[in-house]
Amino acid sequence: MKIPSITFKAPEPELKVIKSVTVYISEKHSEMIIAPISKEPKDSYHYEQKDCEIIDLTSSTEIIGEAIKRNFNKFDIKEKKEGMGKKSDWPALKVSKEKSGRGFEEKYRRISIRGITDRNSTLKIETVMNLPIGIELTSTISAHCEPSELGNRILKIYRSEITERK
Repeated sequence: MKIPSITFKAPEPELKVIKSVTVYISEKHSEMIIAPISKEPKDSYHYEQKDCEIIDLTSSTEIIGEAIKRNFNKFDIKEKKEGMGKKSDWPALKVSKEKSGRGFEEKYRRISIRGITDRNSTLKIETVMNLPIGIELTSTISAHCEPSELGNRILKIYRSEITERK
């Protein structure tokens, strides 16, 4: 009796990713720019997606939290054809009210929000490039929290950010 050969193909490993989103806050312009992030699958670098969401800084904590959760879930893995690009190509800069990269970095404070593990059940919120002091603030919160709790935490971190006082 002849037994047909069976080819066995190992299952593809499930790609596990840590999602992230970047929030830019400007008191001068009274706005928040929420930039969803994508990951380049081949080179493993992260970049901002083209469609950023802008909300008023005076919005309720619930609206802020909902917008952040919505954009956090837009995280995607896709190839970026044009490479890293220049600062002037950043989607957040393009939708901001600033004309130059330098003006953008002076008027907007950046907060990074990412999952701690590939389950993305706990979020790590941290300030980024808090110059000239160089002290970064970090907080964690459940990804399953109420949107108002997340919005409140973002505003608390923003307001307590250590900056040079003149």
